[in-house]
Order: sequence, then structure tokens, then C-alpha cells
Amino acid sequence: MNVKKRDGRIVEFDPSKIQKAILAAFKSVDGEITEYAEIKAENIADFIEGYYEEVEETPGIEEIQDLVEKGLMSTKRKDVAKAYILYREERNKIRQKNSELIKNIAEKLDASDVQNQNANVDEHSFGGRMGEARSELMKDYALNYIISPMARNNHLNNEIYIHDLDSYAVGMHNCLSVPFDDLLAKGFNTRQTDVRPAQSINTAFQLVAVIFQLQSLQQFGGVSATHLD
Repeated sequence: MNVKKRDGRIVEFDPSKIQKAILAAFKSVDGEITEYAEIKAENIADFIEGYYEEVEETPGIEEIQDLVEKGLMSTKRKDVAKAYILYREERNKIRQKNSELIKNIAEKLDASDVQNQNANVDEHSFGGRMGEARSELMKDYALNYIISPMARNNHLNNEIYIHDLDSYAVGMHNCLSVPFDDLLAKGFNTRQTDVRPAQSINTAFQLVAVIFQLQSLQQFGGVSATHLD
């Protein structure tokens, strides 16, 4: 039986870690580890191991901890269950504080690594620090919840660079890498008409110009006149 860790690594399931966490919760409440605590810790760990072996799934850490909570709540020691839940929440706060996102935001708020990449923004100023912190949050949101996995990986691997990433979630796609492969192979809709897939290189390049026009029109509400031969 294996377990998927928070960073994606797959490791061998170790029931002793579950027992250790449960016993720590009992000790935090009782001040000692009793025979009752040892029995409950072993029973809950055995149940979790048996459950996932039966369903033949690889659980994540959070799923296992959810079952530990339920196991403790099923006992008469609801106070221990509460202690475990509070400890788990505190550990989550520590992990979030040490996450790359929070570190980047703190760095911007503290102005500890001023770049002044934009000549119009003083990153030491109140507005500059607030703006840079918001920028880090919006970039993270776009990468993890808006952009496709392929585009995200390409951006992180420096295969493409998405400008204005901090404005992506609110529609700033003027530097977006358009999926030309899908649009040229499958065709697309311009709201006024359907455009068929390109059947030649000449047509493909004309459609590329059309795609750029449409993107600009939808992004900014206007486009300069362009003649396609």
C-alpha cells in the first residue's frame, strides 16, 4: 500500500505514523499515553490500512487525516478528536506560511528585494508594495486555477512567457499564446460566422491574421483596419 504526499511523491504506507499522531493527541490532553490510547491508535491505523487495501486506491495525506478525525470522533474521547483537529489546522497554517506564494507576498510587502522593474512604480512606497503583493497573488491564481495545465507547464519551464500574468484572470490576454494548432485544425467561430479548418499554408496564415484581429477586438473592443488578400 502506498500514500501520495502533498508534494506528489508516492511513498510506502506507514501505519506507525498514524499511531504516533493519534498518541500525540491523547498525550496533549491527558499528559500521558494510556493503554486505551494505544489500543485506539492501533485500531484506527489498522482500519485505515484495511480500507484502502480493499478499495485499491492510493490515498493522499489529507484523506488519511480525514479518516483519523472520523476514527477519533467515533470514540468516547471527543476531546482528543478536537485536539487532533486543532493540531492539524495549526500545521496547515505553518505549511501555508512557508509556501512559495506567501513568501513571495511577504517579500513584496516588506520591500526586501526591490526590483523596480516598472519605472512608474516605486516598490518601496505603500502603493508599490501593495501592488506588487497583489501581483504575486493574481499570478498564482492564474497559473493554478485559470490557465491550462499545458500552458502553465510551458510558462514555468520557460518554453513560453505569458506577459501580464497578474491580469490574466480578469481578461488581460493581449500577450496570450493562442492555441493555433487547435484553431487551424478544427476551425473556430467568430460570432458572426463559422471558420472552417485551414486546408493550405496560405489559408492558415490568413486565419492567423484573423485570429489576431478577433483577439484584439474581444480584448480591447476595437481593431485597426486590415485587408486580407
